[in-house]
Amino acid sequence: MKNFGLLCKKMGMSQVMCDGSFIPLTLLYIESPIVIGFKTMDRDGYSAVIIGFGNSSLKSWNKSQHGLCQYEGRVFEKVKEFRVMNVEKFNIGDAISVSDFFAQNEFVDVQGISLGRGFSGGMKRHGFSGLRASHGVSKAHRSGGSTGSRKPSRVLKGKKMAGRYGAETITVKNMKIKYIEEKVDLLDSGGSIVGVYGAVPGSKGSFCGLYKSVSLGEKL
Repeated sequence: MKNFGLLCKKMGMSQVMCDGSFIPLTLLYIESPIVIGFKTMDRDGYSAVIIGFGNSSLKSWNKSQHGLCQYEGRVFEKVKEFRVMNVEKFNIGDAISVSDFFAQNEFVDVQGISLGRGFSGGMKRHGFSGLRASHGVSKAHRSGGSTGSRKPSRVLKGKKMAGRYGAETITVKNMKIKYIEEKVDLLDSGGSIVGVYGAVPGSKGSFCGLYKSVSLGEKL
């Protein structure tokens, strides 16, 4: 089970000087999260807190979702629930502060959707070397080659072949937070910027989850 986390928007990559050398950072923007609901053990069978992020309009939501996507006149861009051990630490309407749950040099897990590359061949999708560039190979230089033997005369399940590549949920574990800045009015809504060491899956502007590390983090 995942630990508590926050939704953030990937703003891009940068670099900072650390101990005499540059290190790569991915900047994540957490846009003014607010607690808007709970899931309780007695009613739902598990404990979770529901948090709204960002700003949007009602036309971006289905009519059946209008009761969930807004709170006191504010319409959220994203709404997500996070499982916690005890919901008594939260109150509806509370603004979530990043520094209350995450600290500099803390390890976190970042989950995002990788870049979609569409239908790709075996060389791009699996790193095949391909066939020879000349000497008997004709119009099949990037082919995957044989897909099986005469017996059992079929292609075994799981055979690496061409197919859809990317657009998958990927979790990068134990990334270190190197930078936190709160009260940043980046998208005219107020929020916080978190810089994590390394690359995060997803395109610029996409949403990703920032969770306390499953193996190294503390459960809430």
